[in-house]
Amino acid sequence: MIDYRTIDSLCIVFLHGIGDFVMLMPALRKMKRLNPSLRLGVVLRKELGLRGIAENSGFIDEVHEISLAVHPKIYVPWIFWTYEYWKIRHKLKAALKNARKFEKVKIVYAQLMPTIVYLVFCPGRVRRHKIDVLASELDIALDEKERNNTFFDVPGGVLEEVRGRLRDCGIKEGRRLVGIQRNTLDRTRFILMAEVQRFIDDLDSKGLDIYFIVFADGDSYRLEEAVDGGHLSAGNLKYSWEIIGSGDALFLSALVKLCDYVVSVDSAVFNIAGALGRNTIGVFNTYKVRSDERALKRDNIVCIDKRNVTAEDLLERFDRLFPRMK
Repeated sequence: MIDYRTIDSLCIVFLHGIGDFVMLMPALRKMKRLNPSLRLGVVLRKELGLRGIAENSGFIDEVHEISLAVHPKIYVPWIFWTYEYWKIRHKLKAALKNARKFEKVKIVYAQLMPTIVYLVFCPGRVRRHKIDVLASELDIALDEKERNNTFFDVPGGVLEEVRGRLRDCGIKEGRRLVGIQRNTLDRTRFILMAEVQRFIDDLDSKGLDIYFIVFADGDSYRLEEAVDGGHLSAGNLKYSWEIIGSGDALFLSALVKLCDYVVSVDSAVFNIAGALGRNTIGVFNTYKVRSDERALKRDNIVCIDKRNVTAEDLLERFDRLFPRMK
């Protein structure tokens, strides 16, 4: 156990995804509040573009990056130390060598009870929230307010730059933006394209002058084309990679913040939307993950725990959560 009140410096090695890093931020913020003089550093995966979010957090002092081709199985400690560590040890040591000397280094595993244990022994049990799992690994206790408050914000300059890119794409100021992420790149979490298209068409047919933004990068755009044989379409629809043209998670966050409403499968977009306090519909359609593990308890976040999500499910949540747009 690390006593954060007495040490001078600490480096957190966190090689998980964007959404997981967002859920780690409440614990890091409280750690810094417990010891304002603590020099807090992080080692992150360079490919995820998290530097901007970390540097603008207000409580992380140093950011170091490690480039990895694949996501390491760090969430299972014995696999990490017997197999994964030996593949990345040189890069990890180089990243820490470039940093000023830290008094302590902590690797965060983000452990969850294995899915098979839940399914067999405690199928009805409410699982621990990922925020609490991460905080407990750092020996940090969070109260309800600390868990559900906005975790970070986006600098005004970045927001203005993304607003300018929206204007360049023909998206007019003051119009409603509905952001949609229907699938993840590994295709394990998704909403069928036909159902999302029906959802878009229903809202688009009401003459509400909505601009739809689909959160996708170039790879997922090409995957959608290969698997589904086409892409979502509507009168006012853009893909996020066309707008921000960047792998920087801070620019992605700015685009999420500018959306009035967000519909997303469990992913980085969903967690960013929750952290920024956006009106959000979360879709959890895999037995591996449920909303009680990921969603924040806020009035403007509703979730669907269902495998085959339909347009009617989305429209019902949309009408229930958000005032009818006129």
